[in-house]
Amino acid sequence: MLKITDLEMEVTRELAAPLREILRKFNYSLNDQYHVQVSLLDAKGRKKRSSAAASNWSAEGGRIEIRFELISPHQKQRSSEAPAATEDGRLTRDRQDPQPASITNTYLHSAEGDLLKSLDRAESRPGWSFVPLKKFRDEILPQEHFTSMPNTDVARHSVLQSVIDKRFVLVGKVPNPRSPQFPVTTIRLNRLMPEVKEALGLSGTEDLDFHPVEIRGEPLSTTILRDRR
Repeated sequence: MLKITDLEMEVTRELAAPLREILRKFNYSLNDQYHVQVSLLDAKGRKKRSSAAASNWSAEGGRIEIRFELISPHQKQRSSEAPAATEDGRLTRDRQDPQPASITNTYLHSAEGDLLKSLDRAESRPGWSFVPLKKFRDEILPQEHFTSMPNTDVARHSVLQSVIDKRFVLVGKVPNPRSPQFPVTTIRLNRLMPEVKEALGLSGTEDLDFHPVEIRGEPLSTTILRDRR
């Protein structure tokens, strides 16, 4: 089910760049210290509950509030760390567009959580050592049936871009044996992020990489010291 917060995220992303361009035409320059934020309100101007279904808001009886919010230093740092455009990506921000991502907080939306679970399943496929971004975006995601987002390419690409911006998903490259001059752009879960652990149903303190196994007998250090004598 699409929620109010998911719809706000989608509308914000769709409006951010065009709104900046419209303001530039009228000689209003919005510097990069601010980002666009959209809120859906009821007829009396009250904020709709974020967890409510998006169907609870209507364009006929509701209102849309557009704000320009100052980006905090922490948010600006996270935005600057977001990946640039890739050869086959079309998802990461254009290198020529210096503006920060319109969504800079690390709140985990339900659609983002579903996408992270999908990527977790892709990473677990037998024989897969990495997940190509292009294959995941163009082949795997369209086969998923998420109730948390519209079943459209625009919606899926927007959510994928969002988890990349928030560093829930990391972009990398691996050698391409067929075309060495064109490395494969890959994505992987940032499993150290608490939001990613939450989406996967893992505890916040669980160590995903190291699981000690108890071995009977004396400590190894004792054995080594005895052999040295």
